[in-house]
Amino acid sequence: LGGGTGATLFVNVAGSFVMGLLMGWLTSREDGGSMTGIWLFVGVGMLGAFTTFSAFSRETVHMINDGAMLKASAYALVNVTASVTAFMVAFAMLKRVLA
Repeated sequence: LGGGTGATLFVNVAGSFVMGLLMGWLTSREDGGSMTGIWLFVGVGMLGAFTTFSAFSRETVHMINDGAMLKASAYALVNVTASVTAFMVAFAMLKRVLA
């Protein structure tokens, strides 16, 4: 993986980690995480703008168009797996800290 793909992967994983922290904090609150305004502004707005799913999609399609199907598949698998794992780790970590 070269070019911008490493940066895109990093941003997506970092954004997912921060999203996990946010969700861990929101769901640990006494109000049951019903802070819709914070979720929409920080989670959907700021973190949605920070992460780069559109760049990830473009890079993956570019690899496919270049005939690098195995590379595109590996990139997609690593991006999704690492991002979801980062979210889960951050969520569990913050839930444990706040428990």
